[in-house]
Amino acid sequence: MKAAVVVAIFLAFLAVVSCVELEKSTESGHVIQKRGVTITAKPPFPRCVFYECIANCRNRGYKNGGYCTINGCQCLR
Repeated sequence: MKAAVVVAIFLAFLAVVSCVELEKSTESGHVIQKRGVTITAKPPFPRCVFYECIANCRNRGYKNGGYCTINGCQCLR
């Protein structure tokens, strides 16, 4: 029974010490970093919007319109 009390006191001591160390590390560790300039690049494949693709294909004479693929708009005959 005495051993359990000693172990409990030891664990409580370790918990208090770790909390104090955690508070010290978080107080000095708050540094706000400014984000750099974001560079955006055009994706390697053409962007395709389905309703624009359908309309463009119909204007070109394809009666069934078209559909979007990774390579762009594909018109249907």
